[in-house]
Amino acid sequence: MRVCHVTSVHPYNDNRIFYKEILTLKRAGYDVCYIAPNAPAEFEGVSIYTNKFSGGRLKRFIYQAFWKTFGHAIKAKAQVYHFHDPELMPTAFLLRLIGKKIVFDVHENTPAAILSKPYLKAKWLRKCLSLAIDLTEKIHFFFFNQIITARPDISDRLKRFKPYTLRNFPILPSESELEEQLIDQTISKVKKAVIYVGGMSLIRGNLELIEAFENLNEYELWLLGPFKSQEFEQKCRASAGWKNVRYLGVVEPHQIFGYIQQADVGIVTFWPEPNHLRTLATKPFEYMACGLPLVMSGFPYWREFFGDSSVYVDPKDPNSIANGIRNLFGQEELMKSMASDNKEMSRIEYNWDSEKNELLRMYKTLEK
Repeated sequence: MRVCHVTSVHPYNDNRIFYKEILTLKRAGYDVCYIAPNAPAEFEGVSIYTNKFSGGRLKRFIYQAFWKTFGHAIKAKAQVYHFHDPELMPTAFLLRLIGKKIVFDVHENTPAAILSKPYLKAKWLRKCLSLAIDLTEKIHFFFFNQIITARPDISDRLKRFKPYTLRNFPILPSESELEEQLIDQTISKVKKAVIYVGGMSLIRGNLELIEAFENLNEYELWLLGPFKSQEFEQKCRASAGWKNVRYLGVVEPHQIFGYIQQADVGIVTFWPEPNHLRTLATKPFEYMACGLPLVMSGFPYWREFFGDSSVYVDPKDPNSIANGIRNLFGQEELMKSMASDNKEMSRIEYNWDSEKNELLRMYKTLEK
């Protein structure tokens, strides 16, 4: 069965789309191709139809995300099209009308996420747009063959469509691969280190996290990932806590574990925004895979899910974050216990091998 994955927003080497889903399907014997923006014609044995995205939002949506993507989809001659972005729902719907099977992969709770968009100043406008997106999704999903979600809370919202939940657990490297990455990404370490991996923005709590390090002179904060904007990066660099920050830049997904292994604590301090309260971000599971204790925002859902794997703090209070870090480092036996338990849980359950069977089970239903 020929399968075509389609994205107009994510990079072609996106961890979930390419390394987890596409390569899993390819290794299981499916004939897989890919439509992705600004990509090479071939990547790791997978052929890619690419769009060179440029211009404003309207041009991208009408001409590139819809028209050019639809043209590529016809050329791909697949039986199944697996979509990853909300803006591609009209394209998916049109392909469904001509008899193609459609899988829609819901990465985020988009109606909740829109409530936190800074470019929408009016609260009433955010609310109206959120409701419109929720309705649009549910109308389209009624016609699609299968829905996949990245989180249990999204599956709960879309339960009428009987979605498959495919959580974003990491692909665990072997011990030899971990050792190789550790050698390749060796850092000259002078202090105990707290690491944050991922995109950085205001609502992800990175500014308060940096501010928390103003008086944590005995420790260092490592940041690994892109800033949301140049303006936000400048604001972070202007913080008094930046003196204890080491910015490691942006690296390929397969290099991340090399850096995480050398840190002492992993941290995620997202703000309590609607799309964050019940999310299962990839970051804490990557930290756990490397045997790190965690510091996380004290959301009730996170406290329930992660339990004793983490220390919990107020993400909007730099003092709470600083105290949480100090208290954790002050309890050496607790850190060792958390590190050991976290690595074991990662090995047993929180890994891609435990999730990929759900993807393959879903694809079996499309072969009928």
